[in-house]
Amino acid sequence: MTVRLLSVLVGVLADRFRTSTGPAAALWSPHLGRIPGWSATPNHTPVISQRFPATTDQVRGARTFVADILGDDHPLRDDAMLLTSELATNAVEHSTRPTGITPGDRPPEFVVTVAFTPHGVIVTVQDPGSTRIPRVRNSDLDATGGRGLLLVNDLATRWGFHRDPTGTVLWFELT
Repeated sequence: MTVRLLSVLVGVLADRFRTSTGPAAALWSPHLGRIPGWSATPNHTPVISQRFPATTDQVRGARTFVADILGDDHPLRDDAMLLTSELATNAVEHSTRPTGITPGDRPPEFVVTVAFTPHGVIVTVQDPGSTRIPRVRNSDLDATGGRGLLLVNDLATRWGFHRDPTGTVLWFELT
């Protein structure tokens, strides 16, 4: 079921990324971690997305978005916030920038999606893509970066990535 959910989630996310033209706005309004109409049936999985400009000041917004959806009492909230922050930072730092952007143009965007599963949560971050394959790196002890996917690898139940013509989707699952 989780593989099917992930495939659906990636498809939904890609469709939203292609068709939405408005400013950064939630595609569903969360209510402090409570999902209206939630049921644990296999055919009903709440999926909530929000688009963010791919700028460093939006990483905090992505982290807050996930925290608000999960709510203060969710047992996976802290790990989900940390891992979302890492993937959002990767989306800002490593995604490909379109050529020919002028100062008046909107920056590229990334999309954060949260999907509830009966036993946990899946979070995806989609960006315009990169020429490099996302991978866990072994950073020097004094390096200031390069540990994001190491954290994801250590804390997430599972994680991975998917590429399509709209960009790269990195995801993690917490159970």
